[in-house]
Amino acid sequence: MPSARRGLDMREQSQAMHRKRDKLSAGHDLGGTANGRFLIRKVFRYLQGWKLEGLYASVTIICGLILIYWDRRPARNDDRAHLGRLRQLASGTLLPVQSPDGSDLYGYWRDGIFRPFNNTAVNSPVAYYPSILAFRIHWNDYLLACIFTLVCSTLTATIAIHVAMRYRYVICAAALLPAVFFSFLYVTTDAVINSLSLLFVAIALRLHQRAEVTWPQTILITVLAPLVALTKTTSVVLLAMLFLPVIAVWRERHIIRWRMLLPLASGSAACLVWQRMTSHIPPILGTDFTLERYQDAQQLLVSHPLEFLQSLLITLVQPLDFNKKFDKYNSVRNLQFFAGSEKAQLPTGIMLLIFVAIVLLLVKNNINQHEIHWQERTIMGFMIAGFYVLTCAAMLLVGSGLLTTDKLGAYADGMQNRYFIPVLAPMALMLPDFGLTVKRSHVINATIASCLVLGYAGIVCAHVIAFPKVVA
Repeated sequence: MPSARRGLDMREQSQAMHRKRDKLSAGHDLGGTANGRFLIRKVFRYLQGWKLEGLYASVTIICGLILIYWDRRPARNDDRAHLGRLRQLASGTLLPVQSPDGSDLYGYWRDGIFRPFNNTAVNSPVAYYPSILAFRIHWNDYLLACIFTLVCSTLTATIAIHVAMRYRYVICAAALLPAVFFSFLYVTTDAVINSLSLLFVAIALRLHQRAEVTWPQTILITVLAPLVALTKTTSVVLLAMLFLPVIAVWRERHIIRWRMLLPLASGSAACLVWQRMTSHIPPILGTDFTLERYQDAQQLLVSHPLEFLQSLLITLVQPLDFNKKFDKYNSVRNLQFFAGSEKAQLPTGIMLLIFVAIVLLLVKNNINQHEIHWQERTIMGFMIAGFYVLTCAAMLLVGSGLLTTDKLGAYADGMQNRYFIPVLAPMALMLPDFGLTVKRSHVINATIASCLVLGYAGIVCAHVIAFPKVVA
């Protein structure tokens, strides 16, 4: 009996130990499962924060690739001049070569022939970085350069949308414009100008919302500022956006972040150095357009400030088709925001879909616009005005030939609304806070997504389908 009782006790102890091990292993399994579920939920919540960005990137890249391969009506402004400058930069030549006849034409040699491209000769390598990378991988592969331009520009714009935080809707609204989309599809400086400017504005808005500028952030924007300034001369005006976080920090902490002078200095210095390096190149083609005549035109404009002011005002209000006998393309060049290009204009139905999506994005953005005070609006107002003045000055100088006395005080011919894409987001932020509230946010989101997908599908159809022609 004692031995039987001891055996029973040992059996019960063994069973108890097994039960304890089972509980421990089950606990480990449950803990692992719980950790796995927590990780999945965390990843899912993170991806939810990229819904707008993911929709924009996927639609833009998919539709862009289709048009790169099968577009029947490509919209490529100055594509040959851009390609010539790209070949030169990708081969390792930083500055263009002067014409062998001693004229003020600048370009490069190809197949034993000198090919001038003064209108793109002053462009910096920064504005072509995706295409240069593509050409370094596979020389003279234009298709690959277009793909690299599309992917790099779209990813930059996507990051800009995410970085802008509460103001991501206004960045997305600017990026959705057909004019921006078409600029991503071929070798051009517009792709990098538009995408980098959106990113720079988005970073400035992010720092403004956080009301703080750390040293790592200062270093990042000090590196980015010269890149933005080197994309185009007028882009240097965007450096004024850096005053927004300075104002926010002062309002929140009563501290002046003098470190923000670093990106201002780096961006301005980069622009000035490049301007000095290319100051000997007149940015216009023609054997009779010499550097001396270009400098005379600059002096003429500076010496007539009242006539220049008159041109600024006239360019704002003059009808687009007023001088159609002189410039028949002026109307189509200034309808590109929604029409897409001057060569293949989109129909009303497609433009309306994209217009609705952009308006709804601006409505959502206005909900958070109460943080933009009069100080920020004043800075952005001066910045936009400065951008407009520089653009008008450039158009007056070379828009329709060199500036002469008979053109003083007239419309700045050659103006195109695509030039103002870099300042579209700040222009939208100039709107007052309307006190809007949205009760059915999911309905607006679904409408935006539907209009975006249908609108871009319509763009593809408009450029891919072979439509029947009516013979008179």
